[in-house]
Amino acid sequence: MNQTFEWRERGHKWYYFNTDTGKIAGTVNKQALDEIWIALVYTGQYTFTLDDERHLGQYIDMYFAKDAVQYFWDIQNRTLIEE
Repeated sequence: MNQTFEWRERGHKWYYFNTDTGKIAGTVNKQALDEIWIALVYTGQYTFTLDDERHLGQYIDMYFAKDAVQYFWDIQNRTLIEE
């Protein structure tokens, strides 16, 4: 089953969330006072530790950072693991 995602801005962050569940899958935000953007995704383990976050990198602008988050979840959507 393919998941659908959408971006929404809240405060100074952009949130990438699952439109069916409302769960946040990733964020993009500026690093402190710099003009550098940070992209990260949440792995879904929900252990509430740093292991839940996967940093994708630092980007020169918001659009590259958002593309990195989207690309990560596009790959995950195409990967089917059944038990």
